[in-house]
Amino acid sequence: MLSRRGKKGFGFLAMLAVSWTVGAAEARAATQAHDPASSPHTSWAASVREALAKRASSATALAHHIQHGMASWYGGRFAHRGTVTGERFDPSKLTAAHPSAPLGSKLLVRSEDTGRQIVVTVNDRGPFTRGRVIDLSHEAAAQLGMLSRGVAHVAIRPLTEEEAVEVAQAPE
Repeated sequence: MLSRRGKKGFGFLAMLAVSWTVGAAEARAATQAHDPASSPHTSWAASVREALAKRASSATALAHHIQHGMASWYGGRFAHRGTVTGERFDPSKLTAAHPSAPLGSKLLVRSEDTGRQIVVTVNDRGPFTRGRVIDLSHEAAAQLGMLSRGVAHVAIRPLTEEEAVEVAQAPE
């Protein structure tokens, strides 16, 4: 009786070993079937170049993307608290919290209610209220003319690098 259990146990282990060997052979064949350009064994420099090229193409595509939605503003109790970027929140600066825009990027925010537009720098994540696309600092909201209502319909467009440089060099 003991020998039968041993044989069944050995049979199971043998079956497991065979299935693992077949699975490994299929995986090798599948890896070799792919073209060498997409091989996981590329150089580090090539993978960095590829990532930068993808980032540049997505940045130019995003520069033409306009997001529409509701903006809100925050200030007061959040003053001097830390932001995601590590700096202290200053309600008197033209900053904003956006859920996905790159931190430090410049966004052109145009109020569809008043027609005014401003350029803000993304320094935090948010808003955390459903239906909102951006949280503006107190100063940004004041310049858009939305302080009294608290919210406004806005159109948001990322600035290209050239536009951001022009804004940075413009006199205040």
